[in-house]
Amino acid sequence: MSKANKVGKELARQRAAQLRQEQARRARRNRLLAVYGSVLGVIVVAVAVAFAVQAATAPKTPAAVPVGAVADTTGGISSADGMAIPLGNADAKVKLTVYEDARCSACKSYETTFTPAYKQLIQNGTLELLIHPVTLIDANTNGSGSLHAGNAFACAQDAGHFEAYHDIIYNNQPAESTDSFASDATLIALAKQVPGLDGKTFENCVNSHRYFDWVRQNYASLNKITNNQPSTPTIYANGKAFTLPTASQATAAQTAFIAAIDKLAGVNPSASPSASSGPSTSASPSAAAGSGASPAPTPSASKS
Repeated sequence: MSKANKVGKELARQRAAQLRQEQARRARRNRLLAVYGSVLGVIVVAVAVAFAVQAATAPKTPAAVPVGAVADTTGGISSADGMAIPLGNADAKVKLTVYEDARCSACKSYETTFTPAYKQLIQNGTLELLIHPVTLIDANTNGSGSLHAGNAFACAQDAGHFEAYHDIIYNNQPAESTDSFASDATLIALAKQVPGLDGKTFENCVNSHRYFDWVRQNYASLNKITNNQPSTPTIYANGKAFTLPTASQATAAQTAFIAAIDKLAGVNPSASPSASSGPSTSASPSAAAGSGASPAPTPSASKS
């Protein structure tokens, strides 16, 4: 074989080797691009799903919220805007979140025992109460009085008389087995005990069920906080679960409650509450709130 032929064959062999190497590089690059594309696709899908889940589960503000209602960022989860009715100074060092049901007997016991204490703490600027009406007893009994009463609370908030009406409702609370608050007429009649509340505006608000969705959303939040094991009252102090003090006498329970809130606020202990700071007792005899003979609250109502 001539020298020229040998050189030609060697060049051909080298070109073939280079071609194979280039083909291998292209194949490897294509495989990497396919892998990267698959990974990127998975990431894009995961991000899209995460955004969809977040949008679906994020707290939503109902179309109608009471005047002056606020977001509650301390009650276990951050609520949407306007989900809590506030009582007290927004600058208070302690935020007490309360999920309550107007039909719940344990909630009435809490109100009867601790209203003098929490009103004193509100008055001196230590405490802000953030109230969320819910429908636990309705869910347990297939009723609707919790929903209707929660709506009426919101209507009273619109009118600037929430606190007084709140006291009247608990003072007139029926037995849990009796769904009297399902009647809007009953709730409107009770408003006559609050000067300035009884009127067409309040009546129309109650009858229109304007805040039903707002009350339902609060109950959904309570279920989320409790992993679908709700109870009332459910209470948080500055975002942490708060256990009510127990005592054989209401005055001792009130003193312990005030001491616990003062400790959270980092202030000197307040004086014991006076009887005048208790809720209105213009209705039922069972509402002797704040007296020394009243027992501490019963265990909270829970989902059956």
